[in-house]
Amino acid sequence: MATTSSYQQIYERRLSQAMQRKASAKSRATTALARDFFSSNNAANAPDRYNDTTGDEWRTLPSRLVKLSNYLRERSSSGNGDTNETFPVIVSNKIDESRRVSLGAAVFNQAPSTFLDEFRSLFEALLRARQNKWKRERVVDESMEVDDEEEDGDNCEADELLLSEEDQLYQSLSTLGWLSNQLQTPFREALHSVMMEAIKSLIAGDFETEGMLDQTLEWKSQVLVPWVYSVVGAEAYECNQWAAQLEYAASECFVHVRMNELFDLVTDYPESLPAVRELQLALDRTGRIFYETLAFEWRQALVQRLIHPGAQTSQIIDVYINTIKVLREMDPSGELLQVVTQPVREYLRGRNDCVRCIITSLTDEEGGGDLYEELKRQDAKPLEEAQLDEEDEEEPPTFDWQPPPSILQRRGVITGQVGKVSSSSRRAGDILSMLVGIYGSKELFVNEYRIMLADKLLSNLEYNTDAEVHKLELLKLRFGESSLRSCEVMVKDIDDSKRIHTNIRSTLELNSSRDDPPVVDAAIVSHIFWPHLQRDSMKHHKKIQSKLDQFCKEYEKLKNPRRLVWMQQLGTVEMEVEAYETDADGNVTSYVKDVTCTPAHATLLANFEDKSQWTLEELSTEAAMSEEMVRKRMGFWVNQRVVQVNRVGEDMIYSLVSASEVNSNDHSFIDHNDDDEQELAVSLGAHEEEEMKVYESYIVGMLSNLGQLPLQRIHTMLKTFVSGSEHNYDKTPNQLAVFLQQLCKEEKLEVGPDGMYKLLKKGAK
Repeated sequence: MATTSSYQQIYERRLSQAMQRKASAKSRATTALARDFFSSNNAANAPDRYNDTTGDEWRTLPSRLVKLSNYLRERSSSGNGDTNETFPVIVSNKIDESRRVSLGAAVFNQAPSTFLDEFRSLFEALLRARQNKWKRERVVDESMEVDDEEEDGDNCEADELLLSEEDQLYQSLSTLGWLSNQLQTPFREALHSVMMEAIKSLIAGDFETEGMLDQTLEWKSQVLVPWVYSVVGAEAYECNQWAAQLEYAASECFVHVRMNELFDLVTDYPESLPAVRELQLALDRTGRIFYETLAFEWRQALVQRLIHPGAQTSQIIDVYINTIKVLREMDPSGELLQVVTQPVREYLRGRNDCVRCIITSLTDEEGGGDLYEELKRQDAKPLEEAQLDEEDEEEPPTFDWQPPPSILQRRGVITGQVGKVSSSSRRAGDILSMLVGIYGSKELFVNEYRIMLADKLLSNLEYNTDAEVHKLELLKLRFGESSLRSCEVMVKDIDDSKRIHTNIRSTLELNSSRDDPPVVDAAIVSHIFWPHLQRDSMKHHKKIQSKLDQFCKEYEKLKNPRRLVWMQQLGTVEMEVEAYETDADGNVTSYVKDVTCTPAHATLLANFEDKSQWTLEELSTEAAMSEEMVRKRMGFWVNQRVVQVNRVGEDMIYSLVSASEVNSNDHSFIDHNDDDEQELAVSLGAHEEEEMKVYESYIVGMLSNLGQLPLQRIHTMLKTFVSGSEHNYDKTPNQLAVFLQQLCKEEKLEVGPDGMYKLLKKGAK
């Protein structure tokens, strides 16, 4: 019990001492001065404003700070402390440190929540005033001209008034000693904010002007350094290494401004090359810390502005190529490139027309751009060699050997690790190998080129293969001769066709009359080496068929025992047809015009030489074509005003147009569309269908022997076993999944909830 009483006495004594100290603190001169510091500001403005927002309160700070600094100077010079303040007095030329601490504690104890924000606004205003004064005093170029709104008289007067109080303000802050502790955060925040504004106005959107980083550092030297020096003082400037801090901060702001323009840097390349190189220099000044942030921002910019359904595949590929070039310029190690472009590679892999767009640009001499120039590179090497590591010594040394990059260039900018550099990196980035690497196999690109080459060769009526031979030789340097052997055979077929055509035509001209010259030209192909061509059957008109038979007989004599098998839907026919039109005076005139069409169009029109009127069913039977196909083909002649169509009940009747019916039956020329006018020689659907049938047989065999398998296992086994034949397996897992779902719909397979595929048993549902 005695112990409890003694503790209570100690507590009461300490509580009494605390109350006395509190009462003593309220009566101190520093407490009264702090109260007056805030009350004088409140008297001049609206009440309670410190508890809500920060407006122009900072404008009265310089005059109020002078009162506080004068108090410290007076007390220090007199050497007489206040009767209520018990700390010792140091009589010297320096400010009494104890009184300074007491005054600072009293002020910040009574300070509102917005007090530090006022100082930030004050520092921002001072630095902006210095910035505007610097702009007015120096001879500026057009990019740094001051807007009229910033240059008006009111702003100039306000800046001059603020700068006139500058020296006294800094002396007051030095006397109070707040800048090194309490005001460090608002001072640095104001410094960074104004730096970002100034550097953004200086360099934003300007990618082509060289020396933008030098201009930024010049602005730092002429504006920032003098201002910070005057604020913190000479001793603190040297002690805290402010020169190095400002150098780093200027480079950091430069990097941040460019980070918001990364996508524009890529799209404007190579015009933006000066900005790219200066960004690299700024990053080197800041160290490795910003490379990870740069990679994230760059990646996000590509995802948000490029990877979406509205962007065309060709545009995505162009931006991807520019991104490769820009990142190779900034990071020779290739680490930044792998991180930034990963989403683009994955997105392009899912686009069905990506391979076709790449091959189109690669072989387009006029509009191919960077890819065609990449194909023509003098140092072009096969894709397999472009992926060799630097330690692979499979190539013998040559006189043009170049040493690998230094360890500094090989060090990853993100991880800092030193890795191997492939030969593609050694040659400033092999863009083609990176595009092929999206799919991991060159077979896709070779097959796509075969399809495009077939269309080009079969549409070339002059048998001219010089341009295609040149492109093929360039492609062989990159993809290898063995991969393009079938393409060589295709080109050779066209060259042989030209020679055979010349021989047969000369023979037919000798044996035919002048009124019946030979009219058949043929491209004779070795179908084993060509992609799957259109093989839809039809029955030619007897007049056309006789010309084809005549050509076949001469070919059999020339190439015995070989025989020709016509692909009846392929080819072009040049015809002269009579059509009618109404002139400006309303008179109907007939004229003969040249028309180029398909053999199907020519056969259908030739039937009208036998009789002038045909029903849709009759034409379908005569030409051995479906009614839907006949209707589409006849739409071409209806639109040419050569044939008209009338409905009689459910039947459609076609007849040749006569002069008397041109104006009276305008309705007979409508409601017909020839949507198959532009056809490809290669049947893409049939080619893919034939491949899928081969894959289906393999899949059925796997599931018959192994029971049930997941998607990834089926994909791996197809890659292993479907090789070395005409139909190499080159599908992605997503494409295989679509095909397997189609087999499930056809009730050939079934898939369980665990994703396992198996054969559908007969009778099971």
